[in-house]
Amino acid sequence: MIADAKRTTGGGPLPHRAMPGRRATPGRTGSVPIALALALALGGCGLIFQESESSGAPMVPAEEVAEATGGAEPAPDSAADFPGGYGTLRQEEISMRLRRGELEVLVTPLAESVTRTTAPDTWERLSALAGTHRSSLRDRTGADAVQLFLVALYSEHQAVPFEPDDLTLVSRGLRFRPLEIRGLTPGWDRLRVGPRETLLAIYAFPDQVDLEREVEVEYQEVRSREWEQVLPVVQAERGRARARAGGGLRY
Repeated sequence: MIADAKRTTGGGPLPHRAMPGRRATPGRTGSVPIALALALALGGCGLIFQESESSGAPMVPAEEVAEATGGAEPAPDSAADFPGGYGTLRQEEISMRLRRGELEVLVTPLAESVTRTTAPDTWERLSALAGTHRSSLRDRTGADAVQLFLVALYSEHQAVPFEPDDLTLVSRGLRFRPLEIRGLTPGWDRLRVGPRETLLAIYAFPDQVDLEREVEVEYQEVRSREWEQVLPVVQAERGRARARAGGGLRY
């Protein structure tokens, strides 16, 4: 039995639907649609986005990151005990995917312990995004700390409605509802994703969501358990990133 962490009412396990493979399909919920949407969402932050030849993800110049984050320091994270810029993973490899009909959902943790395992351009982009929004979202929720996630919604063939509050996380047997949702792309407030459109938002969840253990994403009656596959990859890359940082090697 999964307890609802916000309303304290019981909630049983939701039906599990088989998930597709971990690799993103070009033209669907992958790095290119998300990259273009991020360029639009953060265009007013003074960042210059360009396509990275290595990963297809947009690159934020390092010298621009401090200005965009307003000097905000990363949230305390005991697993982020190595510097950024030494990872090699792509954003898709640290994300959880879920599909309900035509609606595809990609959920990316923005905790430094996770994003520092990604390639330098991806880490700079995600770190800047989290740093820009963390303080204001924490203040709006009234919480001492929050766990931030980048949520991307995509539809290939037709317009589909969505309910932002229906996206929840299950961690340590508790179901957590978002404390605050901030749309990043134009059209988020329409509550509808158009054909071949990507919509992005930052979700602030309670800090009790434990990324070092099993985390499940639920949207209405569909559940994704992909974090079971992602976490070992992230943990292994942390070890390699620490070794590279110790030897001064960057990739």
